[in-house]
Amino acid sequence: MSALFIRAFLAVILVLAPGLASAQALRVVARVNDEAITDFELKQRITFAIRSAGMQETPELQQRLAPQLLRQMIDERLQIQNSKGLGVRPTEAEVNQRIAEIERSAGMQHGQFRQYLQSIGVPYDIAAQQIEAGIAWAKIVRRRVRPQVEVSDAEIDDALSRIRVNVGKTESRVAEIFIPIDKVDQSDEAKRSADRVVEQLRRGAPFGALAQQFSQGATARAGGDLGWILPGSLDSALDAAIEKIPLRQASEPIRTPAGYHILYVVDRRPFATSRPDDVRLNLVQLTLALPINASADEVARATAEAQKAMSGVRQCSDLHTQARQLKGATSGDLSGIRAGDLAANPQMYQEIPKLSAGGTAGPFRVAEGMQIVSLCSKEGASGMPTRDTVGQQILLQKLEAAGRRYMRDMRRVATIDIKRP
Repeated sequence: MSALFIRAFLAVILVLAPGLASAQALRVVARVNDEAITDFELKQRITFAIRSAGMQETPELQQRLAPQLLRQMIDERLQIQNSKGLGVRPTEAEVNQRIAEIERSAGMQHGQFRQYLQSIGVPYDIAAQQIEAGIAWAKIVRRRVRPQVEVSDAEIDDALSRIRVNVGKTESRVAEIFIPIDKVDQSDEAKRSADRVVEQLRRGAPFGALAQQFSQGATARAGGDLGWILPGSLDSALDAAIEKIPLRQASEPIRTPAGYHILYVVDRRPFATSRPDDVRLNLVQLTLALPINASADEVARATAEAQKAMSGVRQCSDLHTQARQLKGATSGDLSGIRAGDLAANPQMYQEIPKLSAGGTAGPFRVAEGMQIVSLCSKEGASGMPTRDTVGQQILLQKLEAAGRRYMRDMRRVATIDIKRP
């Protein structure tokens, strides 16, 4: 019996009810390459999905969601197994960093994510495994999918030509919940899954929360946000639907060759209208690890080290060099960050968008430690996207399609035995 299972099992005994500590909770509902998924794990995943999405919990809803969530759990096991085989399985530190990002974006203090899980009666390990799978999939895409995808200058030129034609037209900011169809015989079940999501939306469940739990598209982690969409940018069926969807309302399930889409129109505006909060920032960040309960002296030392590193930055890529020279420092690229999304940290929101290219701001105290940020470039100040932005959008669309094919191949070669949930 694994330590992971023991911790989850004990957490449920303490948090939920003694009645769950039964032999029924140990029943295997699926095996993924000989790795078991138990009835206990499935029940807790259902609870997590329902309560975190704000749905009304009933035995009927639990039963209806079981097949869909079991399939997602199977995919997640495959993703973790595949990442292990490639030598890129997520580390505990990476999972913790992602949790810190969730806390920061939700306005939580360090450690409040665990408290939130406890308040809704879900063991931490159930949520952590879902987070681990998301990180694993991102690593797989970078390692195996990204090298196979290219964007040509001709594709960018064609896209820019279409964009110029659309200046002055209305564009919509759209979010999506995507339920894929890999095989023809899965169409009916995918439609039932999409209908269940729409039913919960009609009952008042937040779109973003449902997208995070049930969407299997690349934007699930961001609450399904596709960004600003011009007419002609998506599949013709989706384009036609967007025009008819009232503002801040969701569509019925829309069928495309890839699967079922549920769309939500967040906002509308004339295309090429500049809005300061919509400027996209391409950044490099350097983080000096520092515990959330660090002493004043430790914070002062980290601040001094960060300020010293800032003095050696002439262009944004210099932060990567500084990170390699500082013990305990990490760095990373952040592309296309919307200026308005920095508002959760008022200091960042005030300082970073005002930087010129190559400029550096900070240090900022964040959950992970002490952070400095350098601006590489900004896009969209004139309302028109740059070639790099357009190329990135095309790349993401291609990666989404290539990722679905890779996931289908993983399922095809795997040994999957599904019992009745």
